[in-house]
Amino acid sequence: MKQNNLHIDRHSSAKSNKDELELLGVSVHHLANDFLDEVRQRKNWWSFFRSAENYKIYDIEDLSKLNDNGIIREKGKDTTCPIDGRQGAAYVHTLQGDEHVGPASIMLSYTWGYTIGDIIDVLNNYCTTNNLDPKEVYVWICCLCVNQHRVIEKRRNEEVVTFQEFESVFSKRVTRIGHILAMMTPWTQPEYLSRVWCIFELFTASQYDGCKVTIEMPSRERKDFLDGVVNMTADFEHITKLFGVLSSTDIENAKASYESDRTDILNVVKAKTGYGKFNATINNLIRKWVLRLIEDAAHSKLERVADGEYDHDCSEFHQRVGILFKRLGEYNLALGIHNVDLEMIEKAFGSDHVEMSYPLVNIANVLHNQGEYEEALHKYTAALTIAENNWGSDHERVASILSSMGIVYRMQREYDKAINVLNRALAIRKEKLGQDHQKTASTLTSIANVLFDQGYNEKAMEMYQQFMPIIEKEYGSESVDVSTLLNNIACTLESQGKYKDAMEKYNRSLAINEKVLGMNHSETISTRNNVENLKRRM
Repeated sequence: MKQNNLHIDRHSSAKSNKDELELLGVSVHHLANDFLDEVRQRKNWWSFFRSAENYKIYDIEDLSKLNDNGIIREKGKDTTCPIDGRQGAAYVHTLQGDEHVGPASIMLSYTWGYTIGDIIDVLNNYCTTNNLDPKEVYVWICCLCVNQHRVIEKRRNEEVVTFQEFESVFSKRVTRIGHILAMMTPWTQPEYLSRVWCIFELFTASQYDGCKVTIEMPSRERKDFLDGVVNMTADFEHITKLFGVLSSTDIENAKASYESDRTDILNVVKAKTGYGKFNATINNLIRKWVLRLIEDAAHSKLERVADGEYDHDCSEFHQRVGILFKRLGEYNLALGIHNVDLEMIEKAFGSDHVEMSYPLVNIANVLHNQGEYEEALHKYTAALTIAENNWGSDHERVASILSSMGIVYRMQREYDKAINVLNRALAIRKEKLGQDHQKTASTLTSIANVLFDQGYNEKAMEMYQQFMPIIEKEYGSESVDVSTLLNNIACTLESQGKYKDAMEKYNRSLAINEKVLGMNHSETISTRNNVENLKRRM
């Protein structure tokens, strides 16, 4: 690192140079090669049982052992720190050469419980995705860029770095680097979201104009997630898991190595934004990341199909991605995906083929959510004709389409038509699935909604309360489905003049929607409006 050494020598007393030294990063190339080799060469008893890639950061540098240098402290123990001139330097300040060290362009936000292999994998993927040379991408990563010798000294002297000091340093670092890369693994329950410092870092970075936030996960996690979308079963368990992740941020229950840090962060969050808005902000960042990940995968699959020709795997993937986008409220994305699927199937088999019923229903579901009721009914009717011709009038697929049509008729205030098709759907589902199945409960809930609109409030309430345990058991108490039912119950209570009880249900529904769907989703906005309207009536 000849160029950097000259710069350091000339300006070692200047504050600007200190800032530059504090923002040096380790190249991705160095991490994937030299650093990993250093870990391999470190002989410990556990070296014989697992590969270097599987070591976690705290395996190779345990800061609770004040007198036992790990790989990181050992590297810099005899090097003079260029910042304070004392013996013992940060790992990054021991490196020489532009292919190993340089001004950090990204800051890695992670936990010390992540493995070295996963960290390197994420950074290599970042370089590949963005067509960057790993030798020219420098990463600020706290374990290697903070002087761990000084950390140990403070612990020996029982000195405490205040939260305010740490927050100030972090804020300056984030704004100067301008790009934070947050690492999520495993995708079903990211350890990252359970650590208070990690989610506070992510939130803080998202609040700075001009600071880019990127979320990534290791290759195996990405593959598992996308395989789950490809192989998603009829009950959409994969979507349920995803919604669980999207609603899992809970700053109040996040953990920290030091309770004082946790307390300070909670106080700051409560004073500045409130816990609910904080959680919703983090979940919205994750939501955007998921959308980008899936959309990129869909485009990639389509590129492999020549000239829009039909491909079964590609078609199924598009169907499931479209359903996922619809559940997330990304209606235009969903329509685009479903129309691609429709065109592929129609080109291959014709407009009356049984396979056409799937994209027709999927498109109709999106149009329904957009308020395009007549167009939605047109698609549902075409799909119903195909389904009855191929499977018979008592098939579950027919019941599903009838149930969807009933919901649209209700929105059009065509209550007799709604009850007619919903009762047909109910009869099929009771016979085929049973009284206690969630799909049967869903159809009964739709009937209850119609009864409510017709003024039969007590009957509607009785049905809602009867189905709530079934829906909670199937989807979880923090699911969108539960939120929808809570909103229905609240509307009924409000119509009965039970404003306090109604407000409690509305607020529960709103909290779920904000966490899972985001602050600006149409269902969130609708529920928020219900809350505000009720406040004016109370």
